[in-house]
Order: sequence, then structure tokens, then C-alpha cells
Amino acid sequence: MAIKQTANTIILEMGSADSDDIKDLRYGEGKLFKKIAKTIENLKDEGHVEENAQPIIVVVKKK
Repeated sequence: MAIKQTANTIILEMGSADSDDIKDLRYGEGKLFKKIAKTIENLKDEGHVEENAQPIIVVVKKK
């Protein structure tokens, strides 16, 4: 079953991060959090997403 991406879906590939950055992200702080917030803000400013869009952040760990 394939899931189709809708217009309001945002998927960001942020690259690798160390465990300290991920821990800071969980508390809503740190450089990774700031990078995500700035990216979302830029997308809103450019009109790619609605102003009231609520991001969902998923952290994936490679095995």
C-alpha cells in the first residue's frame, strides 16, 4: 500500500546529527532545532506552506 504525499506534507532530510543534538532537539533547543525552525520559517515566508502549519519531527536512527 503506497501513501501519497499531499500538498501539506513536508519532509525534510536534515542529514546526520550526534546524540547530543538529538537530545537537545527533544527539549526544543539546540542547533538542530534552530535549523528546523529556520527551514520551516523560510518555507512559510516563500508561501510553500500555510502560516498555521504545524510541523511533526521524526528522528530516524540508522542501524
